[in-house]
This record gives sequence, C-alpha cells and structure tokens, in this order.
Amino acid sequence: MLELLREDYKNNSFRSFLILLFYRISHHFYINKKFILLKTINIVFFVLKVFLSIQSQISYKARIGKNIRLPHIGFGVVISAKAIIGDNVTIYHLVTIGINENKCLKQDNRCVEIEDNCYLSVGAKIISSKVGKNSVIGPNAVVYKDTPENSYIFDMVVYK
Repeated sequence: MLELLREDYKNNSFRSFLILLFYRISHHFYINKKFILLKTINIVFFVLKVFLSIQSQISYKARIGKNIRLPHIGFGVVISAKAIIGDNVTIYHLVTIGINENKCLKQDNRCVEIEDNCYLSVGAKIISSKVGKNSVIGPNAVVYKDTPENSYIFDMVVYK
C-alpha cells in the first residue's frame, strides 16, 4: 500500500493525492473488514473534505489500480462502488463512472470497468459498460455500451 501511495503522490497534485489517500485507506479497512475503523476514518475524511473544499466522491468499495492520475484536483469526479479501474488511467474533472441499476441487477456484481491505460476526458460519463485497454474517451462523451480496445470514443461513435 505504501508503494501505491508513493506513486499517487508522485503523479498528482497535493489535493488529488489526498483524494486517493482517503480512498486507499478506506478501501484497505473495507477489504480487511475493519468496519468500525472504516466508519471512524470516513467521518474524519468527510470533515477534511469540507475543510479543504474537495468536491469528489470515490466509493471505498470500488477497485482502483495503480498509477491513477486526477488532474485538476479531481474536481467533480464520481466513482461508483461497483467500479473496477485498471492501472495507468487518467481521469479528468467532472467524470462520472457509474451504474444503471436495472442493467446491473441482471448481471454480475461489478458493472462498470475501465481497463488499463485509458484516458477519460473532461465530463465523460461511463454508465454500466466496459472500456477496453488503451482507449480514449472524449470530452462530454456518454458511454453506455462496451467499447473495444484501442478505440477513441466521442458520443458513442468509435474511431479506430
């Protein structure tokens, strides 16, 4: 976990690092079933987020890989509890990685997946779908279907 935190610090601004620090500590307590510590630390993190004006929401139940970049202090980033995010992913501000409850109930527990080396541009919305490796999601694109590897997506039009 220390190696992940060191990489997060190296790749992000201080406030972006704090967002990832809050996530990694909460996720660690969640995985190890330390629920009392989890609730306590989440209250502390909530107060710090209000005090530092950090406006992002990343669920501690999500699975996030290493080398994540959150430029622009992760402003407005929302990541669902049922998200899986791979390594070397860049997530710009106002990005939502969420689920469609109706679609997820019919499938497995994990509904939205971003694979390795992806770039999610400003305002992108990924809803209950899988984004393939090395893909680029354009600004304000809404992705609601699975996309192949090595693709460029702008408004659900796939460019290779």
